[in-house]
Amino acid sequence: MTAILLALGSSVAYGLTDFLGGIAARRAHIFLLGALTQPLGLVVLLLIAPFVGGVVTAEVWFWGVISGISGAFAYVMLFRALAIGPMSVASPVSALIAVVLPVVAGVFFGERLPLLGWIGIALGMVAVLMVSQAHEDAPHPVTLQVLLLSFGAGVFISIFLVALERAPDDSGLWPLVVVRIVTSVLLIAVAFGSNALTRPSRDVLVLGFASTLLDVAATAMFMLATREGLLTVVAVITALYPAATVLMARIVLKEHLQALQRWGLALAVVSVAVLASVA
Repeated sequence: MTAILLALGSSVAYGLTDFLGGIAARRAHIFLLGALTQPLGLVVLLLIAPFVGGVVTAEVWFWGVISGISGAFAYVMLFRALAIGPMSVASPVSALIAVVLPVVAGVFFGERLPLLGWIGIALGMVAVLMVSQAHEDAPHPVTLQVLLLSFGAGVFISIFLVALERAPDDSGLWPLVVVRIVTSVLLIAVAFGSNALTRPSRDVLVLGFASTLLDVAATAMFMLATREGLLTVVAVITALYPAATVLMARIVLKEHLQALQRWGLALAVVSVAVLASVA
């Protein structure tokens, strides 16, 4: 049950991260946003990691670097999609793609679930697909570029999550520190090379700070959840994060929810309940 609760917390935090980060990405260059938020997340983790403990080994660095590189690509592609397309489409599409590889990886690593567990996973995937249905009155259009960016972000998110799960159980939060070192270096370098380093507005700083704290919390909860439970289950529950993004987009941005999307949110609740019963 601990793994389920951590995965749920990760899902909600990721959804809110997408929402706040998506708004910030509409007000500032994506490279500037990354150059600001990634180092901030690194500072937060450096303050917390020593108290959590853990051992830093070559294996921690290996999986941290792989996760960091994937995370940097996922960050740019996802928030670009969120900036130019409707959040209620970009976020769910990336989540649907992101859940496939971790589930396959979990099976490959030897994880086994009863039939009811696979039913829960299937319901979760269908729920994400239902929530991702587009609508004609979205304030930002659904284009091929948005779909391709969302798809690519999902692939890199998959690699990011699987690499984090592979980090040693006794490593504490240090894999996340390595991730932030890598993403910070990459995004600052890209921002500098593209002349995107300008003075951000106050609202961008506030949104970036809030999304960074949520992102750090979400990633930490996901990693801890995989240490308590199965990757196949944790990945699916975490991938339901678009529910939070879609609800916030509906409440704050007034993006319309179709009936199918509302049923998808309800199905997501059923999926979590089923997976919790077998975890």
